[in-house]
Amino acid sequence: MNMIHRSVRLAAAAAALTACLSFPAFGAEASQETAGPGIEIASQQEKAETPDTEKESGRGDLLGIFTTTGYCSCSKCSGGHQLTYSGTVPTADHTISADLTQFPIGTKLWIDGTVYTVEDKGSSVKGHWIDIFYGSHEEALAHGMQSQEVYSVID
Repeated sequence: MNMIHRSVRLAAAAAALTACLSFPAFGAEASQETAGPGIEIASQQEKAETPDTEKESGRGDLLGIFTTTGYCSCSKCSGGHQLTYSGTVPTADHTISADLTQFPIGTKLWIDGTVYTVEDKGSSVKGHWIDIFYGSHEEALAHGMQSQEVYSVID
């Protein structure tokens, strides 16, 4: 939650509390822009113009917490297939395998600062599970099994 949202929530709570207590310093004379000493309420226009600094470039809405694992093109991970389900050569920091009923081929997803593209499917990749392609089996194993936030991508 960014600082403006916190300030607005604090200001609303302070205003509600002071209305109940009829504290004179917060009476009718108080400006709509303040809710007491040191607490300012941002106007709707200011909120709209303030960028959400917590969002990184390209990151859209949170889609949920997904289980992520790593895979590579070795025989243990992919049966030795050198191409993805979509016919592309898988690329580290780009290719992911997902449930195609949730994310069709070509869907871009933001995971931990990297924008990935759904290019593959896996027999066990269902629901809130994403398999991230790595360039080596060691890197795929090092990823392990994680719970990660997955976001849509803003073009």
